[in-house]
Amino acid sequence: MKIVLGRLLQRTSLRQAIERRAYSTKKIVDIGQPSPASHPQLLKEGEITPGITSEEYTLRRNKLLEVLPEKGLAIFAAAPVKMMTDVVPYTYRQDADYLYITGCQQPGGVAVLGHECGFCMFMPEATSHDVIWQGQIAGVSAALEVFKADRAYPMSKLRQILPDIMKGSSELFHNVQTAVPTYMELDAFQKAAYSGKVKDVSVFTHELRLIKSPAELKLMRESASIACQALLQTMFHSKTHPYEGRLSATVEYECKMKGAQRMAFNPVVGGGPNASVIHYSRNDQKIKNGDLVLMDVGCELHGYVSDITRTWPPYGSFSSTQEELYDLILQTNKDCVELCKPGASIREIHNFSVEMLIKGLNEIGILKDSRSSSYHQLNPTSIGHYLGMDVHDCSIVGYDRPLKPGVVITIEPGIYIPLSSNGPERYRGIGIRIEDEVLITDTGYEVLTGSMPKEVKHIESLLNNFPHDKRKSLDHSCHSKAKSSLNVLIQGMAFSCRYLTWGFS
Repeated sequence: MKIVLGRLLQRTSLRQAIERRAYSTKKIVDIGQPSPASHPQLLKEGEITPGITSEEYTLRRNKLLEVLPEKGLAIFAAAPVKMMTDVVPYTYRQDADYLYITGCQQPGGVAVLGHECGFCMFMPEATSHDVIWQGQIAGVSAALEVFKADRAYPMSKLRQILPDIMKGSSELFHNVQTAVPTYMELDAFQKAAYSGKVKDVSVFTHELRLIKSPAELKLMRESASIACQALLQTMFHSKTHPYEGRLSATVEYECKMKGAQRMAFNPVVGGGPNASVIHYSRNDQKIKNGDLVLMDVGCELHGYVSDITRTWPPYGSFSSTQEELYDLILQTNKDCVELCKPGASIREIHNFSVEMLIKGLNEIGILKDSRSSSYHQLNPTSIGHYLGMDVHDCSIVGYDRPLKPGVVITIEPGIYIPLSSNGPERYRGIGIRIEDEVLITDTGYEVLTGSMPKEVKHIESLLNNFPHDKRKSLDHSCHSKAKSSLNVLIQGMAFSCRYLTWGFS
């Protein structure tokens, strides 16, 4: 009896294995972007984009409907494809609002949301020529099955169907940044615009996007972690390769090798006096011995960006003049981070930073008076900005808004002294910025970029103790002793800076 039962179990197991194998050979439908079926290494079942589930996208649309007027209609157009030359497109990036509402990462679509029409999508139609040259795209079936639209139509039907939906609406809200003639040329839209009944939908979407969900915060932590790791590797690289362009290439390589899809913006790599240009982007100069390099970088991970800046001496040591200025910026960074808590505002933190920097610059002798106009010539920037799906996220939301848990901001004090400055000669041509990402929590704050060193002693120790000429060997674990020493340094840094990563009110 035991033998018979054993054989039956073996046959059952074999049949199940065959069935599983047969099931695994099922054709996977290409929808033009990663799906759980096509990219199981990126998405779990139930997710439309990595880390964000279908239920969360539905919740976002429901929240938008709650604030949308009863007869209001929201229209979202996908970001257009931008061309580098007549036949070469730039790498495509979806509009944040369209992505936030639909989860669709592809161009050519228009989404409509209203109380009566529900969630409706108009999808592009790919010709056989398009498929051969560009691959498959999401169509009507993907809109219904993947993006969970209530109704979906090919784009060729938009002029026939959308006017009737518009006519039943008292107000139209659309994404001004990506508005397309496809719907703007419709008579119904023109009449609403003439009557002053067309408004920017970002007044709603930016409010919704301001406070991040747990899933969004997970992606933002991962994005910040990638940027920190990449910038740390680039810092090590800077001593043997002190060229702006090479450092820019290194940080981009490291970000993408760690999973980022793209950079959040063109890296700012300013060596010496180039660091005094706030958004310097040429990145074409060699960094001289004795100069600092300022690197402002960020990457994008599945729709969520990071933003961090560090300034350091590639050749290993700060001069006394550089360290004097750096310490002022660093202390301002620390004190401003301590102010990050529910109820505070970016404006309040900014005003505090201005007072602190004016006082410090006067004491050093760079400023000769306390006039804000003199200070703003050396730092015309805000102390920070909102961060999320875009680098300067939720631009509709003012900096006077009291911060709430779930909001992510940057804290980035700096000083930018051009060579043409009338100040003391020893400070001319120095630019310093120290930028961190800060999440507002129920009890205070969390520094998402807290793992990246910013103390002078930590930076100098890392630069001077890392075996720069053996980086390749280190990556392959051939110098375990050197790696162990490096780990001890990093662990010591993390321990001593722990109080800066978490703050409590």
